[in-house]
Amino acid sequence: MTDLPDLSGTPTAADHRFPCDNCGADFRFEPGTGTLTCDHCGNTSTIEGNGTTPLSPISELDYRSALNAELPAAEIEDTRVSKCPYCAAEVEFDADLHATECPFCATPVVTDTGAHRHIKPRGVLPFALSEPQARGAMTDWLGGLWFAPNGLQDYARKGRSMQGIYVPYWTFDADTRSAYSGERGTVYYETRTVMRDGKREQVQVAKVRWQRTRGKVARFFDDVLVLASNSLP
Repeated sequence: MTDLPDLSGTPTAADHRFPCDNCGADFRFEPGTGTLTCDHCGNTSTIEGNGTTPLSPISELDYRSALNAELPAAEIEDTRVSKCPYCAAEVEFDADLHATECPFCATPVVTDTGAHRHIKPRGVLPFALSEPQARGAMTDWLGGLWFAPNGLQDYARKGRSMQGIYVPYWTFDADTRSAYSGERGTVYYETRTVMRDGKREQVQVAKVRWQRTRGKVARFFDDVLVLASNSLP
């Protein structure tokens, strides 16, 4: 069995607009707080599943069905993607965009006719830091590096805003049963008398007693996290 990615690629414009229930303006996510804030009227809204509100469980998909491309059509989506010519990252485009910057290396990328068919993401982990907090952390980190590339330090000094990206992950389940056979070594000690500096001393000498063994092991692995990006280490 396998879950779907915990993090998705860049959402489309229609996916990340949340109207305020008080005035109709757009809510803005406040990283680290688990709330949405309206800049127009000051209204706030708590995000479901922010740690205080329980989330409904994510239904998992069968791994073998996914490998055989037998998942229901409702679980699949098509997105417009183009490969970055510099770092080879796949960049997703909104329907009304034809050019953008690669979020990994800032290289200009122009859309092509490529399309990517993939399983829809089921969950998104929100950012824990605001943009100023993230930029401050990066500046402090760069300040402690002796051999940081000059280009990177210059980029940070110019005060450019940081662009957040979502990194895709898979979680896998596995119900395993394994049979093994071999030899098992048991350590025991023998007392021996040796001569040191003309004196007799007793020392403990480690020995290993080997015996054949066999058995079975059963273990369930739940939500093993695996990075799904080919562009990040």
